[in-house]
Amino acid sequence: AGMRDKLIHEYFGVDIKILWKTIKKDIPPLKPLIQNILESLG
Repeated sequence: AGMRDKLIHEYFGVDIKILWKTIKKDIPPLKPLIQNILESLG
């Protein structure tokens, strides 16, 4: 199951350490990519 499914349907089974790692490490590099997409859309 994906991260969303775990968060939505299995919230008691969510590993907080994995979630925090995702928040701190995996999401920040996406910010400039998302900003570029939004700027290109106008």
